[in-house]
Amino acid sequence: MTQSTLSTARLSLVQAAERLVAERGVHGVPASAVVRAAGHKNNSAISYHFGSWDGLLEAVWRLHTDRVTVDRAVFLAAAHDRGGYDLPVMVEAYIGPLVAELRRQQPSYWARFNEQWMATIRLDVFALDDAALARQPQGEAVAMVHNLFTDMADALTHLPEDGRTRRVALMARFVIGSLAAWEREPDATALDELEPELVRLALALLEAP
Repeated sequence: MTQSTLSTARLSLVQAAERLVAERGVHGVPASAVVRAAGHKNNSAISYHFGSWDGLLEAVWRLHTDRVTVDRAVFLAAAHDRGGYDLPVMVEAYIGPLVAELRRQQPSYWARFNEQWMATIRLDVFALDDAALARQPQGEAVAMVHNLFTDMADALTHLPEDGRTRRVALMARFVIGSLAAWEREPDATALDELEPELVRLALALLEAP
């Protein structure tokens, strides 16, 4: 899904939902506010175009993750071809495509949207129950991130096995929270400076005793 593949009506709702959720949180935005912000007059616009509120949120997520997934797949394929698939590369594969997507947006709300979504689930995203999993987005993007996080956890042999996925989840929250903070103050530092620092710090977090 890209902006060019969405109708004007659908895109306006997706963009309004992304901005308002980023600013107010998943549970702080009534559907009617999104409809008004998108310039629609029909309060059933969300149901008509997306089936439900959750369908709209998944459309926001997919608007970005389709591109992120392509970038991540290219990076990982090159790493495997070089025979250099280690923990530092895994961290770069997680962070780099996220930063690339933020660069495409002017302004960007994507990291803040993710931050608000992560606030609705438990700390260890690997430990979600079936009901919680059913409410999360599905598809290739989710599978790729899950596989990447699993590989990261498997690489943390210095940690007890039952604490490895939690450490990866903490790393992901640190990265998303940092990018969300940048979105709130984009003039504070350039993304070109922030990205390598995030990679170093995320790797240090994973490698800490």
